[in-house]
Amino acid sequence: MHVIGPFDRYPLAAERAYNVPEAPVEVHERMKRQVGLERTVLVQASGHGDDNRAMLAALSRLGARGRAVAVLDPGTPASTLDAMHRAGVRGLRLNLVTLASRHSGDRAQLVGDYERMLAPLGWHLQIFADAATLQALEPVLARCAVPVVIDHMGLPDAAAGIEQPGFQAVLRLLSAKHVWVKLAGADRITRASGCLRDAIPFMQALVAAAPDRLVWGSDWPHIGFHSRQQVHGDAILAYRELDAGELLDVLIEAVHDAGTRRAILAENPARLYKFD
Repeated sequence: MHVIGPFDRYPLAAERAYNVPEAPVEVHERMKRQVGLERTVLVQASGHGDDNRAMLAALSRLGARGRAVAVLDPGTPASTLDAMHRAGVRGLRLNLVTLASRHSGDRAQLVGDYERMLAPLGWHLQIFADAATLQALEPVLARCAVPVVIDHMGLPDAAAGIEQPGFQAVLRLLSAKHVWVKLAGADRITRASGCLRDAIPFMQALVAAAPDRLVWGSDWPHIGFHSRQQVHGDAILAYRELDAGELLDVLIEAVHDAGTRRAILAENPARLYKFD
């Protein structure tokens, strides 16, 4: 999930793709209690850029129940990385979707720069990219020396079916033991139909490929669909109203085996994010 604000202490970045209301960790905690979730992995939201303070403040409130994925430049000093590791950060997010012009250079080289930075820490690299970009980066990600986590099932278009080339690249990448996938974003990949269950064939294909390297996420607070370009003006983008219980129902329908569901919801993330 993401945490955003409070804006009097942690304003949105000057360069951002959306204006949104605050999304405090206490509201997320209320949702977790309603659906029976205990642990949280915070992912730095693009709206805060590389200012991780809001995320780190929320992480300190979660204590041992929390871990985090930060956004940092490849040249970040080791002292900063060490401090974040002590705080509970276990990975970095590379967002190649929102404000993609931030990374308009050689993306393969960028992955290599992050790989060298993360390896001493034992952190993973979380890739948020569209299907075409993942397909182009497939050789680089396949030989990456640190764990790679592909976000939102690789952002396939559910209407195009599981045979679409980008999703097939994700399935091939899962044959490498260092590659993981998030079974999050069922609402994102079914945007065309609005039917969350259209994501089930994709989830089932990923489970068949590597059930021990999948994790689930609520993706709260469900930032509204937007142009992904820099925003101009003060219009507020409303959060989309999604029920975490319904998202979990989709997972249950896709994954019939209770042991596999437990792995995806608890055991796999315990390994990936190094929960005690």
